[in-house]
Amino acid sequence: MKGDMEETHGSCHCGDVRWVFTPPIKTVVKCHCGNCRKLQGSDYSTWVVVPSEQFHITEGERRLTTYRTGVSSKSFCPRCGTAAYLVNGRHFPGHVVLALGSLDGCSDALAPHVQVYTPDRAVWVKLHDDEPVLS
Repeated sequence: MKGDMEETHGSCHCGDVRWVFTPPIKTVVKCHCGNCRKLQGSDYSTWVVVPSEQFHITEGERRLTTYRTGVSSKSFCPRCGTAAYLVNGRHFPGHVVLALGSLDGCSDALAPHVQVYTPDRAVWVKLHDDEPVLS
C-alpha cells in the first residue's frame, strides 16, 4: 500500500529478538477486537501488515516461542514477552502482522489506515475521525 518508507527495524523489549521488513506494506490496522486486546494486554492494538517474504528475523529466531490458535499464531520473546509477529491466517494469509509499538521509530507511512471491530472497543476508547472504520 504505502511505498514511501525505507527498511524498518523492530525488536523485542530486551533486545534478544530483532527483525526487519521492507516496503511496501499492505496496511496498518487499529483493531478493537477482544482477541487483539487480550493478546496485547491493551485497550486496542495497532498492527502493521507486511507480506511474509518482506519480513525477516535478523537475530534470535531460535529463541522465539509460538502460541497457536486455529489458523493464527503469535511468536514472541520468552524472556520479555514482546510479540515479534503474528500470523492471522483468516484475515491476512501470506502476511505477518507486527505490533506498531515494537518497531524502531514510526513514520507517516505507519499511521493507521483503518479501524476494525469498533463495536467491540473498550467503552472509554474514542474513535478517531481521521481513521476510516471498516464495519
